[in-house]
Amino acid sequence: MTAPDSSPNRDAYPGRDPYPGRDPYPGRDPYPDRDSYPGRDSHPGRDSYSGREPYAGRDSYGGREPYAGRDSYAGRPEIYDLGTHWRQLVQNWVARRNYHTAHDTVSVSLQFDLREAGRTVTVRFMTTRKLLVAFATDGNFLRQDQLAIAAAASNAWNTEQLNPMLSVWDVRGPRPCLAGVCDLPLTCRITQADFDALANDWVERARQMFSRCHQVFKL
Repeated sequence: MTAPDSSPNRDAYPGRDPYPGRDPYPGRDPYPDRDSYPGRDSHPGRDSYSGREPYAGRDSYGGREPYAGRDSYAGRPEIYDLGTHWRQLVQNWVARRNYHTAHDTVSVSLQFDLREAGRTVTVRFMTTRKLLVAFATDGNFLRQDQLAIAAAASNAWNTEQLNPMLSVWDVRGPRPCLAGVCDLPLTCRITQADFDALANDWVERARQMFSRCHQVFKL
């Protein structure tokens, strides 16, 4: 008589996995040829960057020279260093206006008529060590008895405009006069359009300033 099998669940065929479907090596990827990161380049050996610059051909400054003293971006106007290009900016602005101009080695001057006073206003652009200066006069020299009135006119204008622009120059000299001064640091960077707007404002303020002094203060 045959004795019953003491291990009925034992596989009668040694070497065969008694639990088919179970991974005999837990933790091991049962599908080693399957890419465990779907969407990743499934072709090993092909480097997706392979020495290639990731943004090759795309210039973030669009051909701009980084230190040329002026910047230009695609679709945007050039930006100029005032200290380097102030004369060019002034001349470009003057060329589009009906002003009589004069140039020398250190300045650019323009003139316009102040019809109500029968005078000519001269605005002279020049530089100091740190500033671009626009110096405006109306060609009228003050008498000694007009100095106090001229000082009062200057104070009134500056207070009204909230900007100290008008003053009496050469008070102790032989030819005192009223003069307006506007300035801009040479370290500024500015477009031609913005400079044009600023210079237009300076000239218009000079026109109003000298008209007021003539009409109200009889200077």
